[in-house]
Amino acid sequence: MRITVPLLALTLGLAAWAAPTNLVPNGSFEEGAGAWKLGAGVTIEQGGASAGAAYLRCGCVKAGDASAATLGGIAVKPHTGYVARCKLRFEGGAHYTFGILKPDGTFLVCRDVYGCPTAQWDESALPFRTEDQTRIGLYVGRRYGPNAIRFDAVELIEDDTVKVGDVSPQPNPFPELTAEEQARGFVVAPQPWLKLIYPTVYPTRAEIGQKLQCQLAPGETEPMTLAITADQPLQNMRVQLYAPLTDTRGRRLPTESVSLGVVRHMKRWLTNGAPLQAGQRYERRPLLIYPNQAFDIPTRETRQVWLTVQAPADQRPGLYEGSLRVFAEGSGMLVPLQVRVLPLKLAEAKPTYGMYYRHRDQPQAYQTDDFYRRCMADMHAHGMNSMSLYAQVERKQPDGSWSIDLENPADPYNTARQITLLTEAGLASADHPLLYLATGKSDGIFGNQEKLVSAVEELRRARGWPELLFYLVDEPGSAARIALAKELNGIVHRVPGVRTTTALGAPGELADYYDVWISSTSSENLDDILKLGREKQKEVWTYNCQWNGTQPANDRYFCGYHMWVTGLRGNWQWCYTEGYEGSSRLTDEIAWKLPTYEEPWYVNYVLPTPEGNLPTLGWEGRREGVDDYRYLQTLREAIAAARRARRAQAAAAERFLTDAGRRMVAPPQPLPATNTGRNYGLVMHPGLGPTDYDAIRAQAAEHIIKLQGR
Repeated sequence: MRITVPLLALTLGLAAWAAPTNLVPNGSFEEGAGAWKLGAGVTIEQGGASAGAAYLRCGCVKAGDASAATLGGIAVKPHTGYVARCKLRFEGGAHYTFGILKPDGTFLVCRDVYGCPTAQWDESALPFRTEDQTRIGLYVGRRYGPNAIRFDAVELIEDDTVKVGDVSPQPNPFPELTAEEQARGFVVAPQPWLKLIYPTVYPTRAEIGQKLQCQLAPGETEPMTLAITADQPLQNMRVQLYAPLTDTRGRRLPTESVSLGVVRHMKRWLTNGAPLQAGQRYERRPLLIYPNQAFDIPTRETRQVWLTVQAPADQRPGLYEGSLRVFAEGSGMLVPLQVRVLPLKLAEAKPTYGMYYRHRDQPQAYQTDDFYRRCMADMHAHGMNSMSLYAQVERKQPDGSWSIDLENPADPYNTARQITLLTEAGLASADHPLLYLATGKSDGIFGNQEKLVSAVEELRRARGWPELLFYLVDEPGSAARIALAKELNGIVHRVPGVRTTTALGAPGELADYYDVWISSTSSENLDDILKLGREKQKEVWTYNCQWNGTQPANDRYFCGYHMWVTGLRGNWQWCYTEGYEGSSRLTDEIAWKLPTYEEPWYVNYVLPTPEGNLPTLGWEGRREGVDDYRYLQTLREAIAAARRARRAQAAAAERFLTDAGRRMVAPPQPLPATNTGRNYGLVMHPGLGPTDYDAIRAQAAEHIIKLQGR
């Protein structure tokens, strides 16, 4: 039977599916300024727009001054959801504000984020609810920074699905519980430690009740995590090792090899009422691992317990089994725990791994030997084999001259003493250079010029210290800084054998000046940089100065498979910790250094407290990335050392490395323009999940065991 649909009905159906109405007139600025009010430094430009011909450009008139455009008088429904969007592109580092204004000119909500230049336009989205407002305005502009920001395609769309308050991800429905689980009030489920466990993440039915398990080599450290989900409010929940890890022969993993902690969340505001103030939407993102102690769980929320197992270097291989006790007031259960110690020996990592750390920039209470040693020991335990050495190397004399001072007894952190402390911590070895950020008249500028460099090199050789890479002119980008970099490199290179480095993007005209190029993860032409480095016989390292330990998948990939597939020789991160003072009590709210709504935690990897340094999830991921590299390096060495009888096994292992290497190459993807997009949204290799990392490492281990004949 043929059905005929009237044309009018078709037309009405298409209308129902039409795009929502954009309430912003002239949002693409094709009509010039129109109703927009342009502040000082704001212009409408032609050419190079995201779409069409025109765009809004907010430039810099005076350092520190904002430049913005506003549009008022937009009629909206009260207590209704809307989404504002715009396209933006940064001409250089700058801070933008995209906001909704009340009729009195104050912000209802806004986004306020630092961004960096990229090859493409990015989008900023601002979901909000109008509260009792019936008229609103729009604000787009540059809050501060020396560089201009372009805006285009501004729109405002009604969307009453917009939620406010906690909008943390909730990927699964709450599981159906058994009568026993309901009576107990909670369920437990092991989870991949690489997975972000928000309080709103519920386990699937298949995950509940599984055993916690991992495998590791002697001398290795491995994390596990357990999600506890409450069906009723629970107070004083605790987790403890109940049955020690023991094999069938009665051998044990030392009790102190198992440590427990509780993951704390941070409240990260996604919209705010005004710049630097909290607002309507937020997420509770897992971030810091606190010492093990009692905690509460509200109804239908999840908390995360973190386990770290370390196998002593002389631990006998085998399967060790024990259990954890999870209990609250009046109820509890045991969780099986299984750890397999592998019969293999891991090689030490060949790349140079380090963290930027400035001891003199820590809070005064932490500028002590105990804190310095604590930080260095923690870095070494997380796979670091080098460090940044900040030191004052000259003193100004009354006559205006500069004296060389590398062992000043009045300075407890002079060059010589810091290297002694680093050597004690295992962060100073002949195989890995130290970054030497020496300050004379100023950073890298010495009153004694090459005489100072010669004095450092002579003392280094006499004491048997590792190579000191002179770090000159951080991120030289402007013409003046490039000229200074050339001058300082010339001075240092007058001393034979001394090498220089700094953090670079593309090396450009400085390619022949620096000996080690530290290329940023934001460099979009890494392959070209690596090729040029090989041609010029330069070492290429990498660094990041925008992450903050909130995305452990990135830290793991960056340190491990990214290093393996690129052949990069060094890996650095800004920074270990800087400027924070905290408490270790679980109930304390953390006073964030930067209280902006999207930057409550910025470029730090641990939180120092009087009782210890609290790691972020990313800090744990950094160690695991180093171990990923060690497994592959160990396998490569085992293949090279394979005897004739194991040639077939070596060939199979070689095929595995080739196939796995293809999977490890990150797919091309545009970088987010904003730091917050890179910190919280970007995944370097979105194609690798937790099970992929585990499978690659497990297969590498199998090949190593066969080739090492253990």
